[in-house]
Amino acid sequence: MKYIYFLVVLALVASACSQPERTNVTLVPYPAQLKTGKGQFKLNPGTQFVVNDNGKFGNEVDFLQALMRRALGQELSEDKGGSSIEVLQSDTFSVPESYAIQITSGKILLAAGDSTGMFYAMETLRQLLPPSVEAGESAAEFALPALSIYDKPRFEWRGMHLDVSRHFFSIDYLERYIDRLALYKLNKLHLHLTDDQGWRMEIKTYPGLTAQGAWRRFNGQDSVCIAKSKEDSIYALDPAHIEMRDGIPYYGGFYTQDQLRELVRYAQERHVEIIPEIDMPGHMMAAIDVFPSLATTGKAAWGNVFSTPLNPVSEDTYTFVENVLNEVVDIFPSKYIHIGADEVEKISWEESQACRMFMIEHGITDYNHLQGYFVGRVAKFLQAKGKEVVVWDDALEGGIDSSLHVMYWRNWVANVPENVVNNGNDLILAPGDPLYFSRPDTRLFSVYNMKLYGPKFPLDKVDQIKGLQACVWAETVPSEMVADQLIFPRALALAERAWTDSSRLNWDDFKVRVSEQLKRLASMGVNYYYKPTAELLTFMDVDTIQHQIGITFESEISQPTIYYTTDGSLPTTESHLYTGQFFVTGSAAICAAVFKDGQLTEPVLHKQVDYHKALGKPVSYQLPWNTAYPAGDAGALTDGLRGGDSYNDGLWQGFTNDLDVTVDLGKTETLNAFSATFMQLAGPGVFMPDYVEVALSEDGLNFKSVLHIENDISAENKEQVFKNFEGSLQGEKARYVKVFARNGKKAFLFTDELVIN
Repeated sequence: MKYIYFLVVLALVASACSQPERTNVTLVPYPAQLKTGKGQFKLNPGTQFVVNDNGKFGNEVDFLQALMRRALGQELSEDKGGSSIEVLQSDTFSVPESYAIQITSGKILLAAGDSTGMFYAMETLRQLLPPSVEAGESAAEFALPALSIYDKPRFEWRGMHLDVSRHFFSIDYLERYIDRLALYKLNKLHLHLTDDQGWRMEIKTYPGLTAQGAWRRFNGQDSVCIAKSKEDSIYALDPAHIEMRDGIPYYGGFYTQDQLRELVRYAQERHVEIIPEIDMPGHMMAAIDVFPSLATTGKAAWGNVFSTPLNPVSEDTYTFVENVLNEVVDIFPSKYIHIGADEVEKISWEESQACRMFMIEHGITDYNHLQGYFVGRVAKFLQAKGKEVVVWDDALEGGIDSSLHVMYWRNWVANVPENVVNNGNDLILAPGDPLYFSRPDTRLFSVYNMKLYGPKFPLDKVDQIKGLQACVWAETVPSEMVADQLIFPRALALAERAWTDSSRLNWDDFKVRVSEQLKRLASMGVNYYYKPTAELLTFMDVDTIQHQIGITFESEISQPTIYYTTDGSLPTTESHLYTGQFFVTGSAAICAAVFKDGQLTEPVLHKQVDYHKALGKPVSYQLPWNTAYPAGDAGALTDGLRGGDSYNDGLWQGFTNDLDVTVDLGKTETLNAFSATFMQLAGPGVFMPDYVEVALSEDGLNFKSVLHIENDISAENKEQVFKNFEGSLQGEKARYVKVFARNGKKAFLFTDELVIN
């Protein structure tokens, strides 16, 4: 019989490349291959437990028996029964973490080559049980559907992060967090242990780091949380992390080394690797407060933006760093150590005579490369101890060795992913938009459908993308309940994006499955927040052959009813019913909304769509765009694609000088109208141009100004606002259209399309 099961495993592995069959099985992440069968398996205390693991799956066998105790009220016996569950170790599996499941009416076969694969097989089996099992509600029998699964991961790195420095989280919460990650096959927990606001790990060589550095008086971040707690109690600071000293409240806490060792053991049993981060040389105020000599200034302080960093030219600094990292390495067996290297305020280095002399002596040409020296020296120390080093992408600016792993977070900085892989480094994708879950506006859709790389990414280096990670920064996350609301169910979208191959992703199907998974999260006590927004997202497909633009709507609501108009009027149930992509020729003012029970649901989508004379025509730039916001490069302003609410969406082109471009229509045309939409969002420094001017020419040399449009949006307006600069071109004939927008604020200008008709 065992030979037959080996054939089953081989068949499942061989079929993994076929197209997925969508079923009512609500697993997350979705397997590489799933096929449903006929009948059911009845799981009950009489089910025989058969172990053929070659002695490799002891921990996993214990895990499955614990699951059975919770589900059935007792462990399974090895005595022969009417049905059986077999755990099989097979060398058939060549892909790490892969597994297979075969369920028939009489048998469940769980097969894998390694212990992680077997653990994931069991977590998949767990998801096939009712959610009530998570709350400890046992039953005499469960019916499981007949099916076969072969599964393997898309990426090696499937990570979640938690910042325990800005606000502290208990060991109990970290264990629950690990359980939840493991259930959805997320395998890395990046633990941000130190920052300016608190040092959270006991270091025996320097007890002051926790005696003093783990505690603070209430700061501005605490004040924000306290203010928010007046409206929502979950934002209240946890009293367990507050202690009174001489009548003054101090916030803080830390983990002892024994606690961390136990946490590591707990995570290892669930195949989650804890990756510690000790952020350096910046974000070190908690340590410099205790040991002021670690800074070139001899004190902890703030620079223009960030805190004063460690002194990179003092041997005392490296003694301190190496002593700390020795204890970190001793506690965490992780393959990786994260050393940060982000947001380093270098003013104190620039003012230091010692730094200047050191740079001259060592041939270091600038302060970014002085940071590179620091990173390189610390990395070599860790590599000598058998560790691999992870840094934030800021470190690349100082020049780093190709052996380091780079975590990409600054999605507003141009070409970071390309620069990382071209330098030879492995890349971990953690872009702030959409993978900073501490942002309450992060959309589930954006996480699930995020692009892994842009059009300039070298395709021969795709294998250097190691995986994905989402981050939870805790400046305004003071409690476990707030953390849960931000993380779930977004972490499920991340889990599927990181585990499931792109060809098997299905957003519409995921929306159904995640709704079912919410019941499981609730039974696990997760304080998730999920209220699918009725907001519509618009996607455009420009067809230059038929001279039309295809419009597609997406929504977080499962199977929404959408009505739309093309003349800008508010839709009703008498308007066009959206049934899929539709096309616009010429210009249309799209207005669309989700309807529930026949009633319009806010928000209403307004989108201008134009198939115009300049579409697809070349644009020459007298002044360049800002390289951080290239959109579609030189074709962005005439590609027919309109931007959304975010200037980070890849459709808005950004300028930090004046916008000065010329469109070549290819032949002389009679021109009647011009329009261009600009965005203002004063907070991050995005403003309207002072004015927009349009000039026309037939020869490209002699231009005549025909349109001047003044801005009437106040720079004092703090809300996001869009203005369409439009006007008549008076029926003039021209081939060349010169567009000039004055950047009087010397800030950012953003526009998405130059519409010429």
